Amino acid sequence: MAVSKRTRFEILRRDNYTCRYCRSTENELTIDHVTPVALGGTDEPSNLVACCKDCNAGKTSTSPDTATVEDVTNDALRWSAAMTKAAEMLSDQAGDRNAYIDSFLAAWPSYRSAPTNMTDAVGRFFDLGLPESVMVEAALVAGSARGIHDRQSYFAGICWKRIRTMQEMASGIVAEVSS
Repeated sequence: MAVSKRTRFEILRRDNYTCRYCRSTENELTIDHVTPVALGGTDEPSNLVACCKDCNAGKTSTSPDTATVEDVTNDALRWSAAMTKAAEMLSDQAGDRNAYIDSFLAAWPSYRSAPTNMTDAVGRFFDLGLPESVMVEAALVAGSARGIHDRQSYFAGICWKRIRTMQEMASGIVAEVSS
């Protein structure tokens, strides 16, 4: 299975847009499988790193050293823990996916019909860890804002901005833990 654009973005962000092998920030970056798929590697974030094209071309399908694999796994675990902590910092609310979507539907003004595909987007925000209270606030703002023609995009923009805030907080937490 191919690595999704979203996963690529998250790996580049996690690795601070720096090649994990040569530490270059100047060369064009790709995503590399630490343990190549040809040798049994997966597309899981714990097996992916930012890698410049030169290092990736030179690596081919060779097994990485144990230290590299451990570093990538530890970074992935730290990133996951930091994103969880960032979400908790924004709100202590949690719940299951259906209750989350129901909260959106309750917050969206009844006189404005919510497009059916909007619940898919709301479910995605749940999957990304956006706190329910933040999502509900975005629904209330987007649903009642004046002069907005595309409320769905406006709502999604508010939510993505909050997710980026969580990611920035998580980056700070990872940097703090690493130092």
